[in-house]
Amino acid sequence: MTISSICLSRRLVRTGLATAAGLSLALGSLGPALAQTSAPPERLTPAQREKIFPERKALTLKLQKERSQIQQKSERCVSGASNQQELRSCRKDERKANQKLRAQYRDEMRKIYERNGIEAPVGGPGKGRRGGKRQATPGS
Repeated sequence: MTISSICLSRRLVRTGLATAAGLSLALGSLGPALAQTSAPPERLTPAQREKIFPERKALTLKLQKERSQIQQKSERCVSGASNQQELRSCRKDERKANQKLRAQYRDEMRKIYERNGIEAPVGGPGKGRRGGKRQATPGS
């Protein structure tokens, strides 16, 4: 056996172990998800969607303009940055502005739902479809 083949075989063993560990973690986290008894929130009916469409469209246009302004401000900041600390500060400011905008969107959508007699979905940061924080399972 050559040195390169030994390195390759070690790498394959490590990769195989990492893959096996990842697979076992994925399968282990599947159990609690299957055991949930709460149903997902109801989706809007076509009539409800139609009812809130004009307000939702106006809100979306308003927030697109604000998002564009945040992007332009960030671009000016990054262009003027002269060191890593200033660049980091620009990115932090942009992130905070976008978080504030998302919170504003959620609040405005709740108000639209309330005005139209629709129960607003429950949730917030970290509770969406994309994951968020997971609860610790026993044994982990």
